[in-house]
Amino acid sequence: MAYFEGIQPFHPALCAHAATRTKPNPGQRIMNDPSRELFENYERYYTGFDTSLEDIRKFHLERVPRWLDRIDKQARILDAGCAKGYLLSLLHRLGYSDLRGVDLSESLAAQARSILPPSVMIETADIRDYLGKTPDESFDVILFHHVLEHLPREHTIPVLRSFRRCLKGGGYLSIRVPNVSSLMGSINCFWDFTHVIYFNERSLLQVLDAAGFDVSKAELILHPPRLYWSWRHPVRAVFRLLNRLRWHLNNAIHYGLCLLQDIRPIPKVFEWEIEVLIKK
Repeated sequence: MAYFEGIQPFHPALCAHAATRTKPNPGQRIMNDPSRELFENYERYYTGFDTSLEDIRKFHLERVPRWLDRIDKQARILDAGCAKGYLLSLLHRLGYSDLRGVDLSESLAAQARSILPPSVMIETADIRDYLGKTPDESFDVILFHHVLEHLPREHTIPVLRSFRRCLKGGGYLSIRVPNVSSLMGSINCFWDFTHVIYFNERSLLQVLDAAGFDVSKAELILHPPRLYWSWRHPVRAVFRLLNRLRWHLNNAIHYGLCLLQDIRPIPKVFEWEIEVLIKK
């Protein structure tokens, strides 16, 4: 991450995690937050893509984190913004047993409980309250996917500090947000009325640094479509190859435009979302 020295295609399902957005402070008028009505009924805007684990394996689909093989099966994992519990259900089927989820939406949390075994604890809570009562160094991994863009600016760094406190030494925080540096970033960022803050890779690392993380331990996770071959599904395999070429073409176009605009340093991520994995 040397470029950071000195702090120098969208799917609406992903934003179901927005239901963990913080509630107004006590005494604050609800009308001050025009997004509140949307959060209370967020499941109306949730259209999941609950692909089976079998199809994920068969077609090499991007549904679980690419870095998951680093994580021990006994790790304690928190999905902060678990929505319907889809990712937790995949992790459970992959052999992870010490799982927790939290979501502000009672209806989404209820759906998560309905598909997960009782051993996977799902709590309906404001993320600030949940973290406030969580002891230090409670988790090996915290997933915070497509939630940060919904938090008011004044809560961004305090919540990240709380995540750092709750992580064990050597634990990982995974964050995903829409990438405003993408050519179609405006579509991704303004797709949801409840998005209130926008990030590129530089500003995301900036707030992580302010929260006390060592950004030299941060990784920008790229997602080139995985290639595979299947005699039973040759058409799908060919389309995956074409999709991989599209991914490279998208990067080349963005890189060329950065050169034309003399943007320095040139960003490393041109996908529609940014994923940062940072180690405590």
